[in-house]
Amino acid sequence: MPDKPKLPLSELQPDQIVQARIISHEPWGVTAHLIAYEPVGASLDVIRRGGEPGVKALAQDLPPVGTTIDLVVGKVRAWDHEPWVWIDLTCP
Repeated sequence: MPDKPKLPLSELQPDQIVQARIISHEPWGVTAHLIAYEPVGASLDVIRRGGEPGVKALAQDLPPVGTTIDLVVGKVRAWDHEPWVWIDLTCP
């Protein structure tokens, strides 16, 4: 069965819940792949967003790499190199 077509990045909006697969742990948080969307850079910075209740809880026990979880689009930012767009994520 073929994969479903990926949604365009233009459909991403702040406060939107997205499914994200954790692809790496970093000293500052996690990077993620947004499941339903075209390839894009995405991350959750637990240091910068650590005061938010959902992020604080997530930072206590980071999900393993490969896990798919619901996260929230915090900000869609233009980036100065590929992937050209970066999604700043937060927790629901």
